Amino acid sequence: MSRRPRWWAIGRILVLALILHGVFLGYPFVRLGQWLGLEGPVWLLLAALIFFSQLICRWPLRQVAHPAARFLKQILELFLALSPLVLVLVVSAEVGLYFELATPQRLAVGILSIVLVALPYGLYRGSRPIVQSLNLVDDRLKRDLHLVQITDVHIGSRSPRFLKQVLRIVAQLQPDALCITGDFIDQTGVPPDALAPLATLGLPVFFVTGNHERYEDTEDIIVRLQSAGVRVLRNQSVRLRGDVMIHGVEDADSDTQLAQVLPTLTVKDTDLNLLLYHRPAGLEAAADAGMQLTLSGHTHNGQIMPFNLLVRRVFPKIKGLYQTGSCWHYVSQGTGTWGPVFRMGSVGEVTSIVMTPTVSSSI
Repeated sequence: MSRRPRWWAIGRILVLALILHGVFLGYPFVRLGQWLGLEGPVWLLLAALIFFSQLICRWPLRQVAHPAARFLKQILELFLALSPLVLVLVVSAEVGLYFELATPQRLAVGILSIVLVALPYGLYRGSRPIVQSLNLVDDRLKRDLHLVQITDVHIGSRSPRFLKQVLRIVAQLQPDALCITGDFIDQTGVPPDALAPLATLGLPVFFVTGNHERYEDTEDIIVRLQSAGVRVLRNQSVRLRGDVMIHGVEDADSDTQLAQVLPTLTVKDTDLNLLLYHRPAGLEAAADAGMQLTLSGHTHNGQIMPFNLLVRRVFPKIKGLYQTGSCWHYVSQGTGTWGPVFRMGSVGEVTSIVMTPTVSSSI
């Protein structure tokens, strides 16, 4: 069987992208404009801006450094954030029109009212991560262990000011160590001074790469993080204290990455073994390798409904705590956001993990 040419795959992706744009960023907004009686060149320009908003964000505004450019990008991203809600409301309104339950203009005003309520709610959820607490017990510990996980902060798309906000929360929790599980940076050329607050924490900070670091200037990102005092684990292990080992595996687009890398790491049964790995894929291999806890992110829990339904099909371990044998897996919903600074049906989190020894082992 002959292999299809590369242009065929690219063409399929473009066609799919156009269809999705039409479904989410075309039809619902155009229909809403018709019901509101909008017309003329200004409306055509606005409709085109909405339809091509994500192309603008992924191309000319992909790399933003100036606050004004970042603000413009975040405004355009909101059309994507609101599109699932607008689509559902417009389709529901079409049913109302069919049964002559209301006039088009009245339905359009109702849709806009709901959107105006949802907008500040989603913006607040996207910009204010909460502290999520997790308590576990393991008899390998000699004393209590307090870790904090942040993940998917997306500095670059998100401002250095957001990082300062997150690190203030971390400092207030006073953990023994901070674990960063990838997608911390999602743009090329993030300056060292944006990452400098990491050095002021005064505690060990461990980092593993995510897919977004791989998309950017990976080696430069690692150098800048190391300059800020961060221990970057690239398929490596490091001892946090006498009874705790932290292992870090680099992200890869493969469900077998952990199965391939973990056998190369040194894992002792007498230690509490913690694995940092960005995506919650192939985590069962961690249990086979002797890990007691894995920390991951990547999914954002879909970030905006109903995208969580799609994400769950790819990553069944989409959020929260899971278990394989004697190994716990925790999947964070992410600290920041990718794309829109907006969450609906999910929350941003800074995860506080307290692990204690059993009563018998602490006597």
